Amino acid sequence: PSPEPETPSAAPTPTEAPETPETPWLVGIDALTISQTVLALSLPKLALRLDLNDVNLSNLHAWSPNDEGRLEFNGAVNQSPLLISLDLTPFATTPTVKGGLQLKAFSLDRLHRMAEPHITALKGELSIDTRMTMTQKADGGATFSQTGTLSLLNLGGELPSVGVDLTAMDISWLGDLWVDISPKEGLMNLRSLGRLSNTRLATTLAPMDLTVGHKGLVWDGEFSLHPLRENGFTARGNLGLTAASAVDAKTGETLAALAHLFVYDIKADGTEMVRTPHIGLRGVKALAPLANIGTLDLTGIALNGLHTLHAETLTVNAVATTLRRDAKGAFPILKKIKALTESRSGTAKGPQPEATPTAPDETPAADQGVPFIAQIDTLRVTGKQFFQFSDESVKPVFKKRLAIKRFELLGLDTSKPEKEIPLTLEAQLGPYETIAITGTVRPFAPEATTHLELAINNLNLAPLSPYSDQALGYLIETGTFTTKTQISIEAGRLDVTNALTLHNLDLIPEDKEKIDQVMKSLTMPLDFALSILKDSHNTIRLDIPVTGDIDNPDVSIQSIINTAMAKAVTMASLSYLKFLIQPYGTLITIAQKAGEYATHISLDPVLFDIGTTLPNKKSRDYLKVVAGLMKKKESLKLTICANAVTEDIKIEAPAPEASEEASEVKAPEPTPVDPALYMEMARQRAAALRDTLVAQGIAPARIILCHPHFIPSEEERPEAVLAL
Repeated sequence: PSPEPETPSAAPTPTEAPETPETPWLVGIDALTISQTVLALSLPKLALRLDLNDVNLSNLHAWSPNDEGRLEFNGAVNQSPLLISLDLTPFATTPTVKGGLQLKAFSLDRLHRMAEPHITALKGELSIDTRMTMTQKADGGATFSQTGTLSLLNLGGELPSVGVDLTAMDISWLGDLWVDISPKEGLMNLRSLGRLSNTRLATTLAPMDLTVGHKGLVWDGEFSLHPLRENGFTARGNLGLTAASAVDAKTGETLAALAHLFVYDIKADGTEMVRTPHIGLRGVKALAPLANIGTLDLTGIALNGLHTLHAETLTVNAVATTLRRDAKGAFPILKKIKALTESRSGTAKGPQPEATPTAPDETPAADQGVPFIAQIDTLRVTGKQFFQFSDESVKPVFKKRLAIKRFELLGLDTSKPEKEIPLTLEAQLGPYETIAITGTVRPFAPEATTHLELAINNLNLAPLSPYSDQALGYLIETGTFTTKTQISIEAGRLDVTNALTLHNLDLIPEDKEKIDQVMKSLTMPLDFALSILKDSHNTIRLDIPVTGDIDNPDVSIQSIINTAMAKAVTMASLSYLKFLIQPYGTLITIAQKAGEYATHISLDPVLFDIGTTLPNKKSRDYLKVVAGLMKKKESLKLTICANAVTEDIKIEAPAPEASEEASEVKAPEPTPVDPALYMEMARQRAAALRDTLVAQGIAPARIILCHPHFIPSEEERPEAVLAL
């Protein structure tokens, strides 16, 4: 506006300069070049040298915030080559940096002091070859994306707080990565697609005295993470592991090993649902020489909520298990397992914090969790050399190999301990020796429960001779064994029914002291009892019930079986004899003194009529049956003990003598009989029986005559006692 006209009487006023709007200072670089320059950074815990061989910064103008500037860097960090090529807009509303970065073999050794005390002796080499984009958002957040490779080689160090010594590790990433970060919530989203490889690991876990390592752990697939969402991650891809092992750090012995693991097409939608159609393991080894597994395959796997695992099939192939018993009767593998367990049970170093007492109304955290459940529809096991057993405690050393043709468990479910699980087993002990088991088990029941049918066919007994010698004092010269067994274990109570068949069994006495000791429980010599049981085909059939409490620590399974066997052999022998000489076998008995076994089995006696030396008709028929028995059992010998009784010999008394008085008659005195006459009659009776048996085809050497017997008694009857 125009100034007002001056007033003559008024003093003049100064004129104020008009306000000019502020104009910010703007900077820009058309081109900046730095060559052959070295920058050194020296801090108490960090020393870096930056070689600027050729650095170019161009077209960076604050007045053109959206125009991209350019940074080219060619140099080195601590002598590790570094190349950078970036397009950047630092003055834009949303600053962005994008370009490429290449760093070769940057040594982490110079950073070891920064990592202390959490990590000591840090080492390794970092290499980067990638393209990346980083954008700062208007709200202060940022996004970052990367495409390329990153690797850490020869990584090592010690973590004193947890007792881990990382000897060497190689890890690399090849793929795409995208990250979204919020200034308030932090990480909002992370996505990746590519291959993460841990191609080498060697580490020692001091608290467990273990050295753990592998030669390849690879994840190949996609992954996304949304931390603010419940179960906010998804994954899909393949997982592989090669040459993994756990080694005893003290002895250098391999405790477990795995040649290869492959998990195919993993699909995870949070922890609520994880799926994979196939998990394969190859070359699984347990504590040598306990078990080797050629392959292990799981199909149709689903993991729900990290607490329920379901698989359609679990197939274990080419299993080889070895068990050795040393000369002292011990199992070295059990000693080894015990030693390993004990050495790791108290390895925590330093004072341990005291457990915080739980308030009465509080439930421990472990009890509040959902119990883990495993379900497998079908479990199959096969192995041509499934089990190998060698026993050096007997001579000669016993060796046996078991091959499984089929083993199946159907419907395994840890959440249902009361469920009956069907079991099928078909195995071979040799070319013609087979084992078959069918039935049900309850593997997860608190007390042992099972109902099985066992069949063993054509087991060659001769190789078991060292055990028969050790247990019974007899060697097994020949013999085969077949059994059909019903096994029932109900809540720890054993109830077994055995139908045994022994063919061509031939025992040779070896240890008389052991025989005398063992045979006391059998009531008769074992070879004698078995010879009775053999039929015309040299076959023995026995039914042996076995009962007992397997949970009673004072009663062993072996003692239960031995007691049942002793009773069965004795009773079967008697029953078989009664069967062979029926209908005359009702009086077969075994006489036994306390602490001794009987050497004879008493048969029904042969009866004689008074005064005769030949058996009556019924006894003659009975002798034919006895002769038939001896023909069938050529090992038997018959002892005949005949007697004579008072009535056998009658002597006529003389006429009574008249007394002086006619009315009185004096009774005659009994005429004494020479006992030799009775003894002779008893001898003749025994000889007559022998002659009768010889006439039936029995060799005289198999018939033994006792000393004749005569006991004056009105209650005695004329007979001959037969004993085998």
